[in-house]
Amino acid sequence: MFKKFLTAAVAVGLLVTNFSATEAKDMDNEKKVPVKVVQTAGRDRLGEFAPEFARYNDDVLFGEIWSRNNILSMHDRSLITVSALMSMGLVNDSFKHHLEFAKKNGVTKAEMVEVITQLAFYTGWPKAWAAFNMAKEVYAE
Repeated sequence: MFKKFLTAAVAVGLLVTNFSATEAKDMDNEKKVPVKVVQTAGRDRLGEFAPEFARYNDDVLFGEIWSRNNILSMHDRSLITVSALMSMGLVNDSFKHHLEFAKKNGVTKAEMVEVITQLAFYTGWPKAWAAFNMAKEVYAE
């Protein structure tokens, strides 16, 4: 009974301070535990040529930053990464990898279409066309 009252009080308080219902729900969840992201692409592709860069890619970027998914979900990290890459016009193998990763992380086709459409107005129509061509390929699979 007290837990329900406390949950309701917190939810109302959060809504009053302009938090969304989703944020209120997330704050009511049990502690989120980070899931370690293991990446080997750096070492696989550049390990002998650029070993320190490979280490930063695999151990720092993915092993530390992407592994803080208890703070920002993998889904949201994927949306941010795809948005940043598209904004820079980097619709290459890296972009395709992150589209595939986004799909794996639960980003739906509808969400990806909406993100790319939104970004088209801020980053440029040609970038959106390039991103859509690759997203269409990834989400067709």
